[in-house]
Amino acid sequence: MIFLFKDEINEEFMGFKEVNEGDFTWWNYVNMKSDIHTALGFAKFFYPDIVRVEGCFLLKDKFSQKNFRRWKEDSQNNKVTIEKMMNLYQVKDFFHINVNEEVTGDQIQALGEVLKQFWSLSFKDRFPNRNIIVSVFEEVDGELFITVYEQ
Repeated sequence: MIFLFKDEINEEFMGFKEVNEGDFTWWNYVNMKSDIHTALGFAKFFYPDIVRVEGCFLLKDKFSQKNFRRWKEDSQNNKVTIEKMMNLYQVKDFFHINVNEEVTGDQIQALGEVLKQFWSLSFKDRFPNRNIIVSVFEEVDGELFITVYEQ
């Protein structure tokens, strides 16, 4: 079997699975923890909307006209640099508001890899003739980032 990540990465899920003597799935977990509104939000999270601005491939939910002008000027209108910087996001910041326990590095890494996989599939589906790169990388301080750009 091939899995996105090991179930053990989520202690709460494993606790529910143990209490239910193994008869507990990720679908059960999502049903307990979320609602239709959250599910639709996650659909946009894993299959993000794109805006095209002056030929640049940009994540809609990250877009700011002010930042676009700044990066356009700072990069001397280098399209790849504009896209990399405009689409850059620190992975652990996606869920920094609703944290009620310590998030582990393994969980952040798993989220980054899952996002990379789903975003890559979504861009290949919508833009089959474009070379859209989803990059997950660790900075020297150990923080994990994700970005998107077109080569």
